[in-house]
Amino acid sequence: MAETLDDLKVRIRELEKEVERWKSQVKNVRYGLNWMDVPEAFDKDSEDKIPILEEVSEKAVNAEGLLAGRPPHVIIEGDNYHALTCLNYTHRGKIDVIYIDPPYNTGSDGFTYKDKRFLTEFPDGQKVPKEHPLRHSYWLSFMEKRLKLAKNLLSDKGVIFISIDDNEQANLKLLCDKVFGEGNFVAEFIWEKKKVVQNDAKFTSTNHEYILSYRKSICLQSFNLLPRTAEANARYENPDNDPKGPWTSVALTAKSGSAENIYDYTFPNGVYWKPNEGAYPRLSKDSLKKAYEENKLWFGKNGKNVPRLKKYLSEVKQGMVANSVLYCDDVGSTQLAKEQLKKTINQNIFDTPKPLGLLESLSKLVGNNNSIILDFFAGSGTTLHATLNLNKEDDGNRQCILVQQSEGDNNICENVTYERNRRVMCGYTNAKGESVEGLGGSLKYYKTGFVGKHQSKNANDADKVELAEKAGCLIALAENTLETIKVPKAAKGFWQIYSDNVEKKKRYTCIYHNGDYGKVSDFVAKIDELRAADKKSKFTVYVFSWNSPDFFENEFDDLKNIEIKAIPKPILEIYKALNG
Repeated sequence: MAETLDDLKVRIRELEKEVERWKSQVKNVRYGLNWMDVPEAFDKDSEDKIPILEEVSEKAVNAEGLLAGRPPHVIIEGDNYHALTCLNYTHRGKIDVIYIDPPYNTGSDGFTYKDKRFLTEFPDGQKVPKEHPLRHSYWLSFMEKRLKLAKNLLSDKGVIFISIDDNEQANLKLLCDKVFGEGNFVAEFIWEKKKVVQNDAKFTSTNHEYILSYRKSICLQSFNLLPRTAEANARYENPDNDPKGPWTSVALTAKSGSAENIYDYTFPNGVYWKPNEGAYPRLSKDSLKKAYEENKLWFGKNGKNVPRLKKYLSEVKQGMVANSVLYCDDVGSTQLAKEQLKKTINQNIFDTPKPLGLLESLSKLVGNNNSIILDFFAGSGTTLHATLNLNKEDDGNRQCILVQQSEGDNNICENVTYERNRRVMCGYTNAKGESVEGLGGSLKYYKTGFVGKHQSKNANDADKVELAEKAGCLIALAENTLETIKVPKAAKGFWQIYSDNVEKKKRYTCIYHNGDYGKVSDFVAKIDELRAADKKSKFTVYVFSWNSPDFFENEFDDLKNIEIKAIPKPILEIYKALNG
């Protein structure tokens, strides 16, 4: 139906308001990165609702093997914006390492943006071509929302690593300066993704990508040292059979110093030494004499050469500072990543997967073997596979959380992200027909879901009641107690209980989510039964309450090893803060 003149006038006024809003944005931010913040639309099922997580229990993995009994890993299927919102309740300030490999916005990589203003014309969003006038604005609007949510998740010593290429590298650097703070920039790594030169390239063969890294705060002062390589240790030898072990040597001179400290010296072996013109002694004369007496000087095989100072392998740091250039010989290439993926699931649907060695190297730079690692552009699931390898390597307890959309008919999250790591845990038969033993371990699979009929900031009583009833998985994930305890049928709709481990239960999360307290006595009886079985176990009890849960303390004879919390108010408060 054709628009009337009045309709056109209304549309013009709306556009004029939007232009003024954009002008205001540009005026308010004069330095740094400026772009048109384009509103993003989401699926209708999620509009004006509250996000939650729902477990897909049939996809749970609990495999025997080397890594059995460790903290369960997590895969979340859904839009990463909604998943990150949920994680702001469950993991705020808990994540040690975030790695993401977002769309590079090349114009041909399938990056799709749902512009809220044009949903009628493009209800499923538009793939953004290279010549689109809002190409960079779409990408920056998309990334900023997610990076802000991700920042909240990092621990005080946490770091985020972001893969990118030339299409958005410059913009991403400025965006991260804005989100994380310019002073929290750590390093920009150059990853050599291939060695072969592309001779049909117009100007140069692009053989690298970038990995930007930012810390959460100044609490992190340095990266962990990486294990020393055989190549690095090979520089240390012991030609004179020095009892202190292998050594390398450095000159006795330095490029800077004071003229008054220059001296010459004749050693007891008759060798005369004096700094070259423009150089200065590295050691004082007394220190030089002591170094000679302690056999810390090397005069060459004939004993008459210009002396050099020994540096012993035993005295250097037992590790290496990370190099900002990550060579494919050390961490792997794109081609190797494709081969690794195909070996595991016999599929090769990604053009630019990342190799296991790259993710393993980055993860080693931060935290320890108990770190929590997040990847909210999970793709082929390399980050979890790398985490499993690291746990195998050092007997670690790292826990990994992956987030991935289903992406159309071929559910990538289910058929690639999940299936790859299920096979790594459970074992599989490769393309050659060879049996590959599984590493073991456990995995929980969730999907994002939605409750209520209003956003969190406008939630009414009915929304709050429904949130409390459906918040079990959120709460269990927040407490890292992901194993469901079997309860009587009569408990359904009233209460549920989770534990931290299938066999060695040490912590329980007990949730009474119904406003009808008629089943409270049964709920408390079950908790007392579990407490009696192990008096050292700790219990966190969540109770539906409009205000404080203090009234519930009277239900227990004693509160030893029990903490009582209210729902759903804390969840809503976090969501409200995120939504402004």
